[in-house]
Amino acid sequence: MKRLIYVLIVVATAFHSGCKKELNALPSQSKVEGNVIVDQKSAEVALNGVYLRFAGGGDDRGTPSIFWAGNHEAAPSVLAGNHRMSNGVSPFEENNLITANDYNAAELWSSNYNLVNAANGVIEQLNALPESKFGNARRAEILAEARALRAYGHYNLLRYFAQFYDLNSSYGVMLRLEFVNTNNISKMRNTVKESYDAILADLDDAIAHAPLTNPNYYLNRWVAKGFKARVLMMRGAAGDYAEVTNLTQDIIQNSPYVLENNLQDIFRSQGLSSKEVMLGLMPKPNQVQKSDAYFFRNTAGYIATQAFKDLLINDPRSSWMVSTLGSTADGISKYMGPMIEVSYALRLTEIYLLQAEAITRSGGDLPRVRTLLKTVMGHAGVTDFSAVDNATTADQLTMEVYKETVRNLAFEDGQDWNALLRLPLQTVLTIKPAITDKNHFILPIPAAEFVKNVAIGAQNPGYNTF
Repeated sequence: MKRLIYVLIVVATAFHSGCKKELNALPSQSKVEGNVIVDQKSAEVALNGVYLRFAGGGDDRGTPSIFWAGNHEAAPSVLAGNHRMSNGVSPFEENNLITANDYNAAELWSSNYNLVNAANGVIEQLNALPESKFGNARRAEILAEARALRAYGHYNLLRYFAQFYDLNSSYGVMLRLEFVNTNNISKMRNTVKESYDAILADLDDAIAHAPLTNPNYYLNRWVAKGFKARVLMMRGAAGDYAEVTNLTQDIIQNSPYVLENNLQDIFRSQGLSSKEVMLGLMPKPNQVQKSDAYFFRNTAGYIATQAFKDLLINDPRSSWMVSTLGSTADGISKYMGPMIEVSYALRLTEIYLLQAEAITRSGGDLPRVRTLLKTVMGHAGVTDFSAVDNATTADQLTMEVYKETVRNLAFEDGQDWNALLRLPLQTVLTIKPAITDKNHFILPIPAAEFVKNVAIGAQNPGYNTF
């Protein structure tokens, strides 16, 4: 008898029958527990459930919604010092005052482990099924997509809760590589090296076996390569920058993605139809969760900091990324318009910027970096490239890449936070003084984890356990 594995999956309204485009990106039927994957059809349904976890699916006042914006747009950009709450103070604004009982940190922790666990449920059950249950190479593809989503969850946990910047550190991720049950819930955290190795192994499998093409609300091999470039840039070990350059060049030259002619169009009119969007999040019908977060009852939910506004001085993006929203000045208006509920996990712009940074950090061709920067900036409407032209050293160009990453990718999957922490410590502290020291590059493990998992080990340095 097959062992029942209790996996939270979401039943889709349409099943895979030779064309994956028939699947809804975010299934709309009720959640069902206790399902077992027995064939390709049930495997497709279960995989859709993992994508729903990725999107942060839930219920918003009776309306099925995705909650991506809170964890992936707002929280990291507050950490990075690019916006703040308009009403009150978020603990993430004062990095050195965050505690193990912080709600936002707990949300980041639990949402990513929920994603990892959902992916593990699919992986574990598919590994028990023979190839004969699937058509063509679909079993390997589903496994690859699930592993890429697991890698994404572990990557987030590494960058937010582990000493990602020290490959020799014991303060890594608590890797979950099997579905959680009462026998294995208690687990010690892994080292940073083990964390990177596990994440990269999953992404390498996705690069080898994920679909080559997919609707852009599903993963494919190009997205897996982009995610791998992110991870390698964060690790920064010997050879990593060269590999980032190769991965990103492959995507730029050979993938079907192209930069949008006008950056604003992605957020105002194109949405997921844009050829620049490598991986996006399709909203549920009638949801207003994201628009309410940015603008609710004539008040902006978040306002731009002076640091962010300074980066947009004489930049054409200042007219549409920051504006008066209702009664609130300097509101974050990047997502205002008919596409507001759509979110973006990976755009081709990031690939250009990752390559530019990798080249500067490896002592490569600086004129090439200037070309990459000017290309991205030109598609955002910029015509004055004097700052880029006047940057004559690798360090100066690295700073220009950081600035453009913030201007272009702030409020998108935390890439402004990542880019900040790759700068020298003293520069980081100048940009965001509230960080105070390297301990506050990461968040505390939530207090609740120490209660239910006594084996996890020590709290992150600089934080109390409770």
